[in-house]
Amino acid sequence: MTNLISNGEFYEGEKDWSVSLPEHVKFNKDDCEITSPGYISQDVIFQSEAEEYALSARMKTASASTARVILTLHPAGDELELALTDDPNWQVRTDWILAPAGTTGATVKLQTDGAIGVAAAQLGSLTLMSLETREAKNTLERIVVWWRSLFGARG
Repeated sequence: MTNLISNGEFYEGEKDWSVSLPEHVKFNKDDCEITSPGYISQDVIFQSEAEEYALSARMKTASASTARVILTLHPAGDELELALTDDPNWQVRTDWILAPAGTTGATVKLQTDGAIGVAAAQLGSLTLMSLETREAKNTLERIVVWWRSLFGARG
């Protein structure tokens, strides 16, 4: 599987990333340090429709800071967020999202929340993977499948 996010390891600095408030964003050899209110973002084009995606990020924060990685699907606007608060040790957060039919791409945004100029986070190893091609299902059918996976089918 291929990472859909370009330069997700930050080995090439800010290449492929849009940087807001550059004085609050620092690219290191394999991570990115963001101080509030700075952020970086990248637009990702999906090659196929109606798929499941997994988002993963390695991150750590300064005290009283929250690191956020927000994936927004287009055009629907569905969001998936990975967050880490007050943890100075590297942690990996992973979650997945079902892309609604008609999804053409996404924007991934990395930011730090907390006191302006003080709150800081480091992010690295950012990946977005297409898990599988699937047939579109209606919402009710997905809920039933989820419910049965938790509680089993009752006859």
